[in-house]
Amino acid sequence: VLAACLARPAPLAPGAREGVRGPRGEPLASGLAALVAGDGAEAAHLFADAARRYPPLADYALYFEARAAMSVGRGDDARDLLARLLADHPDSVWKSRAALLAGALARTAGDLDGARAWLGTARAGLPAGSDRWAWATVALAEIADRRGDHEPALDLARAVRRGRPHGLADRRARRLTERIREAHPDVFGGAEAEAGEAEMRLGEGDLAGARAVAAAVLDSAPTAPIRARALWVRAQAEHALGRAAEAEATCLAVTEAASEPLAPRALAAAARWRWNADEDEQALRLFHDAVRRFPGSAAAAEALYAIGRIHQEAERYGAAHAAYVELAARYPRAPLAAEARWRAGWVRYLAGDFVGAASWFERLAARSARGPRVAAEYWHARTLERLGREAEARARLVHVADRHPTSYYAAVAEARLGRPASAPAVPPAGQAPFPADVGGAHGERARLLFGLALARFARLELEAEQALAAGPGDRHRLLQAYRAVGAPGAALRLALEMRPHSPGALRGYLYPLGYWTEVRAQAAARRLDPFLVLALVRQESLFDPEAVSPADAHGLMQLMPATARELARAADGPAPDRARLHEPAVNIALGTALLRRLLDRYGGSVVKALAAYNAGEDAVAKWEHRYGNRTEDEFVELVSFRETRDYVKAVLRNYRMYGRIYATTGRADARPYSSAGRAPSASATRAGRPPNAPFDMIAMTSPGRADSTR
Repeated sequence: VLAACLARPAPLAPGAREGVRGPRGEPLASGLAALVAGDGAEAAHLFADAARRYPPLADYALYFEARAAMSVGRGDDARDLLARLLADHPDSVWKSRAALLAGALARTAGDLDGARAWLGTARAGLPAGSDRWAWATVALAEIADRRGDHEPALDLARAVRRGRPHGLADRRARRLTERIREAHPDVFGGAEAEAGEAEMRLGEGDLAGARAVAAAVLDSAPTAPIRARALWVRAQAEHALGRAAEAEATCLAVTEAASEPLAPRALAAAARWRWNADEDEQALRLFHDAVRRFPGSAAAAEALYAIGRIHQEAERYGAAHAAYVELAARYPRAPLAAEARWRAGWVRYLAGDFVGAASWFERLAARSARGPRVAAEYWHARTLERLGREAEARARLVHVADRHPTSYYAAVAEARLGRPASAPAVPPAGQAPFPADVGGAHGERARLLFGLALARFARLELEAEQALAAGPGDRHRLLQAYRAVGAPGAALRLALEMRPHSPGALRGYLYPLGYWTEVRAQAAARRLDPFLVLALVRQESLFDPEAVSPADAHGLMQLMPATARELARAADGPAPDRARLHEPAVNIALGTALLRRLLDRYGGSVVKALAAYNAGEDAVAKWEHRYGNRTEDEFVELVSFRETRDYVKAVLRNYRMYGRIYATTGRADARPYSSAGRAPSASATRAGRPPNAPFDMIAMTSPGRADSTR
């Protein structure tokens, strides 16, 4: 199945992933097909016909006719078409793209004034940090530099490097920065600018360059704040380069001035790095120093939490309890205070003090906000089980399952209660109709595009209409329209904004059957519950096929390119490039293959498979070694990475919600914690995930990722 999916031809152009088919003889869709096929002359003819046939879509015809003209070398004609679009259709969804193209064409023609005007329009209308924004910004920087305006050129180049620190636009911005730095040092600036340069190189992943620039700043006898910034950059670069002793010494140098704002952060980092290296006693000493030296900083609360975690892992449960209680008492408003209160009861549970744990969880459940309260109620029930008070425990589990149905703890409570699981239901066949009452010019265009089977473009219009939507009624109609055009991710994000007002009515949008045809087929081929696949997709990408993570994971199921290539080779299929990972069919085929492999490796354990999907198999092996004798609900709470704990809980919550909304009851073998599978496989999963790193006060990061200094 996977090999056949990968063997299909790849799209020939960005934006063609969802197809350009339309009714036979329809000029807009036919023109798009001709453009993708490389027949620019035929495409231009068809787009001109589309402009006459569909006046509301004249901006589409102009934009793509300009693209067709560009493809056959008619740059002047393309500029004229784009200028008409921008003049006649100021509310077009193509406005920013058209301005970007017009600016590029004007620049190629030597019209720098025109290019600057068009690119400025494009940049103003594009989301900051997006690829197109970065290209518009770096082009403006290069134009400014060519005109001799080096200072604004430098500011624009730095904006790209800070806002989009990877990719081709960033590399061009960095080259421009280096040229100005060498040719115009008076414009570049002094020690403060050099410290900023070191920070940007660190963000770009140039660790050696960041360290070298930071060292040069330190040699220039800078002011104390600039010295601290340079030391902090150098410490992070040294740590990422594997120079642990130097990194710690540099961090401690930051802390020499106790009044320096970066000092507590640097000391906490030195402690955290020791902890990540499993040097727990040295880490404890540094964390205690942070609490003693910087009691008024956020680092002090984080250090107390880490002290508790280290004692907890060492089974020094009394010391762990004391650290958590101290954190909650001294820093009651700290982000970690609520978890510290829960963990104070949790370590009593781990110590076997079930009477003390039951009392703690009961009191915590009575006075906590909803999130901590649900966890406390569940673990109060589990503690009562341990005490043999089965009737009371069962009553508490029923309460959790019935009163908190959207919680992860409802899923695990039902598993312990033995309630029947759900079997996948078959949703009604056929496409949802486009609502007749979606208003506004963008709504009208969306309706017309939907009728022409150009759903991708209809979604663009709906997103533009959403920005103008005034009331709940407008938004509900937009939800229906998003469903009709096959945009479950857009509907989900809108429903999340609306949820406080009508959560029950939005359930189908909050938990959509996105890409159901592909999900159901691949799930059946791999003996997976399709609801589990949907639950994972929802958490990984919010059903956005274009999603890209900071770690370079792509598409609906957030696959790393190296993992995707390995999975494709295992299926005797061609290796997909990054673009193909954004095709739903390819991504779902590969992602379900990975999920099946992980379930097989872990004997059907959904918990461990999900943990490995998020953190990698090396991390799960470490947790199995430490906590292999624990029940799976205990195992989840003991996972060292906060991101992975939250991820597993969220996917299992999603899984339960899909079952409640869509499924029929009666299948007893589909529990939240297991899925039938073959014998375990030892194949590797995702590269680039740290195998140890027990520190969980923040989301886990890849080894080369560094903290900003600002």
